[in-house]
Amino acid sequence: MSSINIVGASCLDLLIKNTDEKSFFSGSYKSERIITSFGGDALNEALVLAHFGNDVKLCTLLGNDPAGRMIRNKLDEENIRYDSDILHNDIDTYVSLVFIDDRGERKFVGSENGSLRLLDLDHIYIDDEAKIVSFASLFISKMLNDDKLCMFFSQLRKCGKILCADCSTPKNNEDVKDMKCLACLDYFFCNESEAKKLCHNDDLLLCQARLYEAGIRNVIIKCGSKGCLYQGRYYPPAHTVNCIDSTGAGDSFVAGFIQGLSSGYDIKECIEIANSYGSKACAYIGATAWLQHLSN
Repeated sequence: MSSINIVGASCLDLLIKNTDEKSFFSGSYKSERIITSFGGDALNEALVLAHFGNDVKLCTLLGNDPAGRMIRNKLDEENIRYDSDILHNDIDTYVSLVFIDDRGERKFVGSENGSLRLLDLDHIYIDDEAKIVSFASLFISKMLNDDKLCMFFSQLRKCGKILCADCSTPKNNEDVKDMKCLACLDYFFCNESEAKKLCHNDDLLLCQARLYEAGIRNVIIKCGSKGCLYQGRYYPPAHTVNCIDSTGAGDSFVAGFIQGLSSGYDIKECIEIANSYGSKACAYIGATAWLQHLSN
């Protein structure tokens, strides 16, 4: 297994099952379940990869508060490496309210100025020996514009790193034509909605073509229960599950793909692992809760 560095968001999730945000904010209201879980794209990826024995470092930003210290302790427990200055006194660790409906779909409420919005280049230190770098949270931080990402990604490419990036919903009407940093990527992941918003088009095949035109070497579009779209072909998961909570399923998908890359598998084998991990993540409440049930 090669050394893997994961860059991006870490947070705590407060997961509220089978209610909706309108009812929740209307007054006193009971929910089926309320669960606290670790979350954030980068932390989710790191937890999955570490669970399967990979040498993982997480580059993230946390507040020096109870939530931040809980996350740091979890990293220690899972043998995930991090820099000594991971906790910062002047920021709040991001905490997310996650509303999960009866179909497993979710909506989020979080702080505009929490830690994951403030990650900047001076918080990111990549190991020289890292073979794979995954930027897990494209568009999450308001500090990282395309110019900064171009510089960061270009340096990684020059150092011979395999560079992956996962996407969140574009926050500022970003357009694929304007994102020069994408040309540095070996592997780019996004879901259907993110692809359509980034490409400003509802035709998913056309969106994939436009992402390739941006210079990305491999584009994988996550399509939920349909699996994923790669080079114009859908790759469905081998097994379907009853979706309880889709929180973190895309992160587990990416972690599975990187697991395959780290093991030297070809891209179709990587997709098989990715689909498997993503499906398993949907079967339990919490982004990485599925890892606790693998022996069952």
